[in-house]
Amino acid sequence: MAASGKELRKIAKARLKTAKILLEAGDWNGSVYMMGYALECALKASACKALHLTTYPENTRNEKIDTYFMTHKFDQLLIVSGLSDIFGFKGKSEAFRNWSEFTIEYPGDWPSMRYDPKLRWDEVKTRKLYNNLVDLSNGVIATIKRRHKW
Repeated sequence: MAASGKELRKIAKARLKTAKILLEAGDWNGSVYMMGYALECALKASACKALHLTTYPENTRNEKIDTYFMTHKFDQLLIVSGLSDIFGFKGKSEAFRNWSEFTIEYPGDWPSMRYDPKLRWDEVKTRKLYNNLVDLSNGVIATIKRRHKW
């Protein structure tokens, strides 16, 4: 079942809360994974708003459409979401910095990170990533929310 922009926004907020709970419990890997999930949902919610979609496209059976929408890649979702003017190279430097510092840790098909036994996060890095998303002035999700982009 395809999710609406409103549902994706709700999921993003819930996963961000989960990430915070895991962070405070010292489960760095779990927290980092939930942060990625939260950002993915936030970007997909933004795409729904920017493109006036009732629901986020899911398995349309149109290869060209699915190529754009059925992805976990943040750089691709940034384009589909219409947020490149904020978080791209020409965006505000602090917002771009937060985007860059966060997404560099989530290369390509980032959900596969949950299967990497060598991947280890520490408290400092995990808190930094969390702040990249929630910092009230220029955090990625905070900026999306403040600018009413989702």
